[in-house]
Amino acid sequence: MLKAYLQKPTPGELLFAFKCLLAATLALYIALRIGLPRPFWAPMATCIVSQSMAGSVYVRAMSRLIGTLVGATVSVFLLAMFVNYTVLLCLLIALWVGACMYFSMLKRTTNAYAYTVAGFTVPVIIFSILGDINFINIQFITDTAIARAEETGIGFFCAIMVHSLVFPQNIGPVVVRRMDQVWKDIRQWTGYVLTATVPAGDAPRLTAAQIITDLRLLSANLPHDASNERWAAANIRLLQDRLTMMIPLISSIEDSVAALKKADKLSGYWEYLLDNIAVWIQQDDNSPQSARWLRERIKNGTPKITPGSSWDEALIVHLATDLEKLITFCESRADQRRAIDDCIRAAAVPPKSRPVPLAVLHKDRRLAFFVSASAVFTITIVSLMWVASGWSAGFCAPMMTSIFYLSFIRNDNSVAALKKVLLFTIYSLLPAGIYLLVVMYSTHSFETLMLLLAPCIVIVGIFMARPATGFGATIFMMGVWSTTTMYDLDMANATSFMNGQVFAQCFGIVMALLSAMIFRSFDAEWTTRRLLNSIGDEIAQLARSVKSPPVIHTTVRMIDRISVIAPRLSGLGNEKENLVSRLFSELRTGLNMVYLMHMRSRLERNGVDIRPLLDALSAYFSRRSHEPEERDAMLEQIDATLQKVCNMPSPIRQNAAVAALTGIRRDLFPDANPYSPHILVPKEMV
Repeated sequence: MLKAYLQKPTPGELLFAFKCLLAATLALYIALRIGLPRPFWAPMATCIVSQSMAGSVYVRAMSRLIGTLVGATVSVFLLAMFVNYTVLLCLLIALWVGACMYFSMLKRTTNAYAYTVAGFTVPVIIFSILGDINFINIQFITDTAIARAEETGIGFFCAIMVHSLVFPQNIGPVVVRRMDQVWKDIRQWTGYVLTATVPAGDAPRLTAAQIITDLRLLSANLPHDASNERWAAANIRLLQDRLTMMIPLISSIEDSVAALKKADKLSGYWEYLLDNIAVWIQQDDNSPQSARWLRERIKNGTPKITPGSSWDEALIVHLATDLEKLITFCESRADQRRAIDDCIRAAAVPPKSRPVPLAVLHKDRRLAFFVSASAVFTITIVSLMWVASGWSAGFCAPMMTSIFYLSFIRNDNSVAALKKVLLFTIYSLLPAGIYLLVVMYSTHSFETLMLLLAPCIVIVGIFMARPATGFGATIFMMGVWSTTTMYDLDMANATSFMNGQVFAQCFGIVMALLSAMIFRSFDAEWTTRRLLNSIGDEIAQLARSVKSPPVIHTTVRMIDRISVIAPRLSGLGNEKENLVSRLFSELRTGLNMVYLMHMRSRLERNGVDIRPLLDALSAYFSRRSHEPEERDAMLEQIDATLQKVCNMPSPIRQNAAVAALTGIRRDLFPDANPYSPHILVPKEMV
């Protein structure tokens, strides 16, 4: 970590730091010029929303502005109705914070920050007013709420203007570059799988799943970006969908190749074809003729399904079906990538399909409710401690608890994050105290003040631009700016500084930290186990559904859930490898079920009813453990359905159905004896 602080600043980091200085200077000047009561809140707001990406600044600033307006309105209402009932008011504040936290955890995109800001704006306004109880009246309450909205609004506006107009660093090029890198990694992984030269392991698919999910969330900011890539937002999200679909597909091909090689059933013809496909994918710029040639070779090597087809033939059909899908997805990805370039060059073509909406992504309602309930409990306790103690400056404690609870408790590493918050808040106290008690009394002009603040803003801004140090540097700068707001309150003295900023602020952070250590540590393993079972629960629900769900929606949601689970698996030790294999097996099983559901009408016309199989799979995945008799019954049900498909009079969709059933059988029962066809003797021969 020390190495990250000792690195020489890059031109990009220096540019970001000076833009932070410019935004803070502009915000403070405007706030002072129009005579706002607490002008130092404006530059503090610029620090909070400053991001190296212009689109992120816009979304974050607008979310914060909306949240501030909503929070200010709620604050006026609560104070007007319950100002004489302090204990009840504290409970209502805690409930409001808990509700905002619940909805912010369910909304996975950047604009969920509006819920976070709306949550902590209420305690910030109300507790600061309650700390000055002698001046409370409805006019004072309204004026204070409006002033807070104006001060923070000025800060957000200045941050948007500076970071968007002064040498903006845009999201679009970063997203496109990272997607190109993901595609290179997927191509490398596919090459390992097809040639079986190096064992790929779980790392490539987990890494790809997590990066694509991160890019999907980051791409939500693209419409507000200043780059030309904003015109390609829909095509970029469609490309992410294509890459997502390839993860379980390549994983399935990997298992098929491994199973066939283990049984020594992969002929020289197929090894030669796999090598050709690997070379074709690595070239990344192929003609339709080459893809057609590969499809013809796959078709020529695929065995014809008959009532007597063996398990080895079913495995070959499954591999051939997956390889055809792989070629199709590669072509579709290339077309989508060219469409993105066309949009960037202002030759936009409307996409033929719509990307998967972000509402499809995984939502953990149980965890959100649990964390929200812990927030209500903790904030209520801290508030009641302040009320009971009569500590005049103690209003800062429940305020800080609310702010940092909303900001960090949602994360799995919330304990480590809050420890860092406490540490960098302590680090900021000395320079903050010097600025408050010495510098601000020694300056008599705006220019001199900003000249003295500039070294701190620029130096800390450099570290804010670095991923390894950005979090701590932002907390440090927030500590400095929050201390300067005491000057607005005529509290710029050593007693108020020690009482409010040092003791009350740190006490509030410590209480949030203790709560995280109790509640988030308590629910860590429970949440992980529950998430591990959530894919099985979804498969059980899918099997019961009447309408066939879109394959791409199911894939995106399951891959997103795996990306959420993956970071938690490190705490499970030696179980991790088996759990990752289980997750991807269940993912492939769910997708093969959806493929079967889409073929239901065609299969029924050929005398194959898959409803009994779907009901059996739903019952199977509804249970966490299975007796040997249950497993045998499930295996027999799959084999019976596979036998019926092999006996279909029409070959239409037959190979696809055989491939889906083969995948389900292999993923559920990898160690079972091979499927053996039961050839029925015609009645006239008996």
